[in-house]
Amino acid sequence: MRKWVEIIKDSIPDHSKDIRLNLDAVINRSPLSVEDTHACALVASLAVGNGELAYAIMTSGELDNFPAEMEAAKTAASLMGMNNVWYPYVEMCDDPELKGLPAGLRMNAYATHGGVSKKKFELYALVASAIGKCHFCVKNHYDVLRKEGVSVQELHHAGKIAAVINAIGKIAPPI
Repeated sequence: MRKWVEIIKDSIPDHSKDIRLNLDAVINRSPLSVEDTHACALVASLAVGNGELAYAIMTSGELDNFPAEMEAAKTAASLMGMNNVWYPYVEMCDDPELKGLPAGLRMNAYATHGGVSKKKFELYALVASAIGKCHFCVKNHYDVLRKEGVSVQELHHAGKIAAVINAIGKIAPPI
């Protein structure tokens, strides 16, 4: 079975060679664990709405031994898909009365960290929030991860995974 990275690299046209090379670098030479690297790629693909890429990642085998991480990535993508709209909406309205109201949106899976450690779930949520461009969420997840002992280099890399996966949806044809 071909790995998803090779399949995607083959689909990237020559005018986007930089993205092809960056994909190889961010996935195959990641300072993150194997499961976190692929889970970050999965949550990023879901956050950008690239279902074909998400399917390729889920079925290519890299996460077969990490079902909890795969499910947590999907959970983070769904919750951040909601939160990355809700919190900027509240901020853009700039109404103190609205800001004082509870969100009233169910987020129980957040309390259980999607079935993985808090650190892993926050990492996946950070990647989704970077793609969702929610400043509040990005800052919150980043700060939590720093307190959890995640290095700036690891957070730097998570951001690069988000950026490259986002770019793939703009230039690669469906696989």
